[in-house]
Amino acid sequence: IEGEEHLETAYKKGKGVLCLMSHSGSWEFSAIILPVLGYKTTALSRPMPNPRIDKLIVEARRRRGMKNVGRAHTKVYPNLIEAVNNGDCLIIMVDQDTTVPGVFVDFLGKEAFTPIGAARLAMDTKAPVLPMFMIRQSNNRHLFKILPPVELIDTGDREADLLENTRIYSEIISNFISEYPEQWVWMHERWKTTPEAYQLFLEKKKRKKEAEAANSQIH
Repeated sequence: IEGEEHLETAYKKGKGVLCLMSHSGSWEFSAIILPVLGYKTTALSRPMPNPRIDKLIVEARRRRGMKNVGRAHTKVYPNLIEAVNNGDCLIIMVDQDTTVPGVFVDFLGKEAFTPIGAARLAMDTKAPVLPMFMIRQSNNRHLFKILPPVELIDTGDREADLLENTRIYSEIISNFISEYPEQWVWMHERWKTTPEAYQLFLEKKKRKKEAEAANSQIH
């Protein structure tokens, strides 16, 4: 383990720690190592398409002392806030294209739709954000690398700050992937959502909302 002093310092403050990770190397190993080391840990995860596999993964995490919050949960954000306020290490990943709220920022040199959840949590809780990576090494061992806290951008302009903090987190992940490209999940369609397609989606959503409002007035 390299850089655990950064985590120890942040964790001892009792205000929670946002653990910024990526789908690189042995990421499930990087998640379970925190509770094994004695840190209270909660993971935010997207349910697997296969319920049986999802159950196996969640159970494997639970056996090692980790709590799990699925994105499908109706109170997902309040549960995450509660975990941070309880002093937990909260594992979050921002390197995949998902259906959650997001913004377009640079990722490996190309605009990519990126979740704003990490930035939102950091701004709402003021918990420190520590990038962490599990790196597979040639000797069949692993290096768990913990970086110093990332400075939070908080100018008072919430929309701009969400964008800038997300951009910074994406840049950190991109830099790691550039250093260890063979360890990232390249099969994931990271650039699936384009700015043009997302704009069409927003316009369609707006029209649907307007139509529903008009219908409710008629009835």
